[in-house]
Amino acid sequence: MSINKKTLSLSIIMVFIFSMVMVTGFEKSFVKTAHAAKTYRFTMQNMFSLNHPITAAINQMAKDVKKKSNGQIAVQVLPSGALVKGPSIFESVSLGSIDMGTTCSAYHSGILPMAATAFALPGDPRGLQEIMDFIYQDEILTFFRNAYATQNVFYGAPLVMDGYTIVSKKPINTWADLKKMKVRASGSIAKTLQKMGIPTVFIPFSEIYVALSRGTIDAEISGNHAESFLAKTYEVAKYQTVPYISGAQNCEVIINQDRWNELPENLKVIFEKALKDCSTQVGVLFNAENKAVMNKMTAQGAQFIQLPDEVMSRWTKTAVKMWDEEFTKDKLSAEYIALVKKDLKALGYDL
Repeated sequence: MSINKKTLSLSIIMVFIFSMVMVTGFEKSFVKTAHAAKTYRFTMQNMFSLNHPITAAINQMAKDVKKKSNGQIAVQVLPSGALVKGPSIFESVSLGSIDMGTTCSAYHSGILPMAATAFALPGDPRGLQEIMDFIYQDEILTFFRNAYATQNVFYGAPLVMDGYTIVSKKPINTWADLKKMKVRASGSIAKTLQKMGIPTVFIPFSEIYVALSRGTIDAEISGNHAESFLAKTYEVAKYQTVPYISGAQNCEVIINQDRWNELPENLKVIFEKALKDCSTQVGVLFNAENKAVMNKMTAQGAQFIQLPDEVMSRWTKTAVKMWDEEFTKDKLSAEYIALVKKDLKALGYDL
């Protein structure tokens, strides 16, 4: 049977074109499928106890980000101390020894002084929600991320809690009472106390209970009433002061910058949303917890000591004066204080 050469040539060309379309389509489909299937695994060192509200929030975050990313982002949350202790988490994340973690900025004051300045700034009258709103302003969040990036760390999200109470083995009614004690404190709280002639010592968060029970310290300043209840420090030190002596505490989720940069943009958006939801959940959990714990502790023998107005007034004046005297020596700390003052003015505070 004879075949027209022109027809044969046209058929060959059509087959070739069809084959190319099929191959190209397959390659695109393969690449897309391979990309979608890639999993980005993050090992996260948590510094908080298993019963801590932040632990509950980050465990939920890990579930949420895995679900929303269709399994592309997998976060393994490790219990406190599994790889490194709290004070070492920032440096470990910076070096890439671990991918991410929870930490409190007071712990890395020697590496990034501005972080310690931002942690529970003494004399700051803003509460939890005002601090959250402040940090999530575009200008402020950018400032935090640029500052942390200098240490190869991505500032993932704030974990904001209520301010500090003083937990002690003896009642505190004046600052003179506190001068007679060995006081555990950190960050800017410790600096303010030292300015008032009250010496402080530092002990990791996880070791406070034992230090109080053994008499290594007489008082400690590390958290709010809910945290004291969870840590059970009222069992060995039954006195706690009201009101809180600081603004809200700024802890955080941090991620190694190189690991963060590996993520495609769509996954970064999903991860950031999960982290912000985690921040919100921390506030919700603490608000609910604080409503109940004071009654529970009172029923178990704890006593709450109301600090007199003149004591709180002296504390506030000393603390705010320190903002310019101590916390502006570092360039980034000075920029942070200026941003705080700008926000306080916008909110109508007069300090």
